[in-house]
Amino acid sequence: MKLKEGQLTVQVENLVDFASLTRHECDLSSFLRYQDLSGYFTMLDGPTYENLVRYFWVRVEIYDKNVARLEEHEKVLIDPSVEGKTREELGLKPFTETEIRSNIMGIPVTITEDVIARACRITVKGSIEENLNSVTSHCKGIVKDYMFKGNAKGKYKDMQKEHKVLQKLMQECFLPKAGGVDQLSSEHKVFLHFFVTFEKVNLPKYIFHHMLCVLKEIQEKNRTFILYGRLLLEIFHQGGILEPLKLSKVVNDDQLGTVVGKYINGTTLKHIHLVKEVVKMETDMKESNILSNLMDDFPPISKQYPIDVQAAFVYDHWKTT
Repeated sequence: MKLKEGQLTVQVENLVDFASLTRHECDLSSFLRYQDLSGYFTMLDGPTYENLVRYFWVRVEIYDKNVARLEEHEKVLIDPSVEGKTREELGLKPFTETEIRSNIMGIPVTITEDVIARACRITVKGSIEENLNSVTSHCKGIVKDYMFKGNAKGKYKDMQKEHKVLQKLMQECFLPKAGGVDQLSSEHKVFLHFFVTFEKVNLPKYIFHHMLCVLKEIQEKNRTFILYGRLLLEIFHQGGILEPLKLSKVVNDDQLGTVVGKYINGTTLKHIHLVKEVVKMETDMKESNILSNLMDDFPPISKQYPIDVQAAFVYDHWKTT
């Protein structure tokens, strides 16, 4: 990637105060309960280390079928006699799925749909609609009739109140995007349609696909807007990355760039003109600068190296850069 870390802007997913939304006559519990997303929103309620996220993104590579074929081709170029052999016979690992690969100060990080599902506390199951450029997509007519009252152009003003707030969650928590709240792509319309019609959506697959699209834009068009700051931090944590940072004793919250997302609540409803007055209570969530203790209350998913070795990587990085 040509961009440097300092050029990247991290978008952190918003936290959601469901009690405040319900108090302002916007109860989303039935939609989200059906999708089993309580664990996902619990995951969002925590800090993001923007500097770690930037470090990860500028070193990202996409490992897909094309890269796997290049690996095989390089083996044949070195030794033509191995042409026609399997990946295992070539000394390569079997290709099973597309991966996003990078590292944090020498510690390898690999992201797949399954890794996203574990971090989000959800399963890789449900519907996903891809290749929506075709006008024959069966979902387009359904979305138009159900969500936009038959309006062929599908305007934001035609949507119900709860659907508008679900759209806000989609654009700030699930499939983040830059731009106004009333700008809906075909992908966003169909994703939202799954929610409002109570059809199980494959959120990990959607998030992974969205990550890949944003990554390609960053690499090909030098876009500086990067997504999923909070989710990536949770993946780093569950993968055992944060523990060696703590053991190395060379970083603090300021150096890590610790931030938290904003809240979607009753005030948000007023900002998008869905309510006129906001009723606040002492129990409402409040934005704050949460300082992290590196969240050592979760077990890691896996570790390629022992923690003391990883800590040595981190210490050496900070000593030499």
